[in-house]
Parts: sequence; C-alpha cells; structure tokens
Amino acid sequence: MKGSSRLLLVSLFAVILLASLYYTNTIFARGDDDDDDDDDDDDDKSDFSDKDVIQICCTWGYELADGVLTYAIDIDDDDDDDLVDPVRSAIKTWNRELTGIKFVETDDDNEDIKISFKNDGKKIAGKTVNYFDRYGFIRQSEIIVSKESYNRDFSSAHIEQITLHELGHVLGLDHANFRGNLMAERVDLGSTSISPCEIQAVNIANAWKLNGGNTMYLPKQQYIECQ
Repeated sequence: MKGSSRLLLVSLFAVILLASLYYTNTIFARGDDDDDDDDDDDDDKSDFSDKDVIQICCTWGYELADGVLTYAIDIDDDDDDDLVDPVRSAIKTWNRELTGIKFVETDDDNEDIKISFKNDGKKIAGKTVNYFDRYGFIRQSEIIVSKESYNRDFSSAHIEQITLHELGHVLGLDHANFRGNLMAERVDLGSTSISPCEIQAVNIANAWKLNGGNTMYLPKQQYIECQ
C-alpha cells in the first residue's frame, strides 16, 4: 500500500512538472493597449533602450538533429481549403527562406508541430504553445489559428500572415517590439513577409544545429537588433 502511494505521488509530481514545462505566445488581431505607455500599441521598448528588436525564446532539441520538423494539420469537417491552403502557403514560404531547417508534413501521430483551427470570435488571432524537455529544449509545438476575430472571418491573407507569425514562435522567436515586423504582437501592426532579421534570429535561436555542431545548447542571445 505504501509502495502504491509512493508511486502515485511520484506520478502526480511528474505530471505537474511536465505540465509546467511549456510557454505560450499569442498574437492579437487588434486591441487595447496593454503596456504602460501613452500610445495605442502594445510595444514596450524600455528593456531595449529604444532599439528595434526581436526577442529570442528558445531552441529545439534532438528533434531537430536531422534538420526536419514534422507537422500535421488537424482538420475538422467544417475546415475548408480557405483555411488549409494559406497555412500550407505559409509553411512553403518559411521553407524557401530557411537554410538547415525544413518543415515536412506527416500523417502519423508523432508530429513535432500540431496545427489546428479555432472559432471563438475574440481578439486572439493565433497562439503557439511550445513544450519543453527538462533541459529547456523544445520537444513539441502546438499552433492554434483563429478562424475569425470580433465575429468577422479572417481572409486567406490574414490566415497566412498569422501562420507565418506562429511558425516564427515555433522556430524559437518571441515577439518584436516594433511595428511593421512579422513578429509584432498584433496582426494589424505586423508584416506579411519574412525579413532578414527574422532569419538571423532563427539562426541564433537554433545555432547549435545551424552552425554545424552536434552538441545541443540553448540560445546565447536574448534578442537581436533589427536595422
């Protein structure tokens, strides 16, 4: 009985520990100012001395050893090509820009990245949850793309932009602190294309793999300044 109780306690601790090892990033369609400045955006540059930067979050672990990150799109009966096609287009765009990392679609249940759609009518446009191993490396990611915001359907162009942004989080990027960048915190303040700064940030985030090494290590920079 004591052995069973001890095993249950260890199992519960493992579940609690596992549940805490994740990080969520959210992009908003538009919305209220949630920082402490007097403008109408969510950009807070105080930590970076008024520099335009993209923050760097994290890096993949052994799942990236072969340079491939697999993904699966979870499609419901209500999801049509107007949702799926822009997602695949965004993935192709990243694949064209990346060197040393490639997204590959898979049908099995062991995908590195799961992509799904949600219809909640709120201001959230998309969300990425990165799950980490005990050493701090990404082991799996989940992207949720909103179908609409403020009860208005997103266009295909918006779905593609949101997916481009969320894939940036999958690749280890956090938000940019300035407007006109793909990684801006709001869709209406962001960009629809991948800039050289995003690529450089991805290279820094995943340097252990992209610099040709075999030893995994976490990112050595917390942000990159964009010129």
